[in-house]
Amino acid sequence: SMKNIQESLAILTKKHTYSVLVQELLHVVIETGSFNTLARNTILQAHGVRRISDIKSHTLDVIIDYALLCLEDGKLTENEIKNTHLLKLFLGIEEGDFYRNDKKSEVKDILTKQLELIYADRKIDRQEALLMSNLQGLFGLNYMEYEEFISEIVDKA
Repeated sequence: SMKNIQESLAILTKKHTYSVLVQELLHVVIETGSFNTLARNTILQAHGVRRISDIKSHTLDVIIDYALLCLEDGKLTENEIKNTHLLKLFLGIEEGDFYRNDKKSEVKDILTKQLELIYADRKIDRQEALLMSNLQGLFGLNYMEYEEFISEIVDKA
């Protein structure tokens, strides 16, 4: 289902209990359709938060929730990948953050589920290989980190 970023984030804010700060940040995008860093910084200041990276554990959850929403139809569109990238920039998320910040189990659950769906027919086609590669990028995992996740999953298969 092709939802734009505004619709998707509106769904997430209804479905999940984010902090008031995170809700306000997401509403910037929901209401304007743009990733306005000026508006973002004004909101952070109003909440006495110096840097967006100070609320990383909360912002990582948003990306995980958005990824799960996108994956409901079993794929990631070009548009969803682009939006995830923009959302990560807006929320100050960098390479390695998911791996470092106690979000390993959530990420692993997502990768496991996708791999199980892919392995169901015992073969991986180009589309499926691309999806896994896109997920690796989405969660900012380097080759070693990704391999660590995957090997644990594949060993069980």
